[in-house]
Amino acid sequence: MANITAKRRFGWLFGAAGVLGVALTWAALEWIAKEGGALPIHVIIAVTLAVVLSLLLAAGLMGLIFMSSDGGHDQAAADESSRHEPEGWQDL
Repeated sequence: MANITAKRRFGWLFGAAGVLGVALTWAALEWIAKEGGALPIHVIIAVTLAVVLSLLLAAGLMGLIFMSSDGGHDQAAADESSRHEPEGWQDL
């Protein structure tokens, strides 16, 4: 059940990042065009790739964090780590 929720959240993050990417790309291209006039195709492609890929990378990493947390992987790693720590370190 938790994996279904995490997968939906993952999909929602990617969808939101895509919509945000389109909006931010349009805004960035409009701003650049107002400052310097006509834009070469290379600038349009570079700005579009930079904005969209950055947002998709961020959404993917956040989605993986949510899936890891919902799947119990974080708790399992924390439990394993606490077994190997010396007793004095737990007071810090």
